[in-house]
Amino acid sequence: MQAIAALVPKPPLPMPRPPSRPPASAAPGRAGPTSLADVAALAGVSPGTVSRVLSRPEMISEATRTRVLAAADRLGYVANGAARALAMRRTHTVGALVPRFGGSSFPTLVQALETALAAEGYNLLLSAPDAARAHDPALLRSLLERGVDAVALLGAEQPAPVFALLAAHRMPFVLMWAQHSEQGPCIGFDEREAAALVVDHLADLGHRQLGFIGGRTADNERARRRFGGVLAAVARRGLALPPEALVETEYGFRQGFEAMQAVLARRTPVTAVVCGNDYLAAGALAALDQAGIAVPGRMSVASFNDNEFAPYLHPPLTTVRVPIPAMGELAARHLIAQLAGQRPATPPLLPVELKVRGSTAAMPAATNPSTRKTRGERR
Repeated sequence: MQAIAALVPKPPLPMPRPPSRPPASAAPGRAGPTSLADVAALAGVSPGTVSRVLSRPEMISEATRTRVLAAADRLGYVANGAARALAMRRTHTVGALVPRFGGSSFPTLVQALETALAAEGYNLLLSAPDAARAHDPALLRSLLERGVDAVALLGAEQPAPVFALLAAHRMPFVLMWAQHSEQGPCIGFDEREAAALVVDHLADLGHRQLGFIGGRTADNERARRRFGGVLAAVARRGLALPPEALVETEYGFRQGFEAMQAVLARRTPVTAVVCGNDYLAAGALAALDQAGIAVPGRMSVASFNDNEFAPYLHPPLTTVRVPIPAMGELAARHLIAQLAGQRPATPPLLPVELKVRGSTAAMPAATNPSTRKTRGERR
């Protein structure tokens, strides 16, 4: 039941210039916040009708809805969410645990999740810890204590206490950017397929010696799967991936720049570099430009994710478009279906697509890409 504010008579105060209309946060002539009864009185309907307009608008005629909403807007009425949550045993809030963004595509994922939830009347409560604490069960416990109705987690590799907490609270959940888990539904794509698209493209262009700049595989399942997919595709195509041309680092522009500098300093004769995401690739392109190495004339660069800036780099970046917004949208739909009492089937793995742009090309024969060119010889 909606809480009703007490109505206390308020003696008039002498004011030389009284306001022409009441403050938006209070009913005319009343003290304290506007109540549901105030809106009902102004609209000429019952409090029950106001409640239905705000919670089940399809039950009320358009004329009555318009009148009630106009009254609520005039009075600046805000529903008592705590009281409504108590009555419905629902907060209409979904929790999400996504590590701190940094140079990643997680903001796009979170935005898609939030937009799809909002369309169904749900709010998103986001916890964004640093990567070292991303799997701490205390973070999930904190979300549960705030009364979330469901939870979206990033990745399938969650510690046992996390799944135990979800089971103990019978909490609907979904695992985003995940391929498979015995513990619950996953929304994701095939990392091996994505890696194969990049490696096959470079192999078809004649590249035989590749480098790889990626995330830290020890504590990042997405980096680990991506690198594993690259290794599998390299082996299948009979290519070489020299250890001196492998760099694990944090995701970011600066890290990509420094990693590419390290690969060049080792003078390993690679003709193409695969980067674990577009932020690393952007840094790598900057390092190659500074070193006077033409892309793609002497070195090709390819990547993953197809962030919005990828087509506008110099040169435009060849990268695999992965379904980041679709993962967020499907995760929201899956949770909403669970909250409606349904048992939705886990969606199949989402499609990926290679976007070929100007950063990759066939290599001229007998070239050493680590040989510096003069400024006049560039591009």
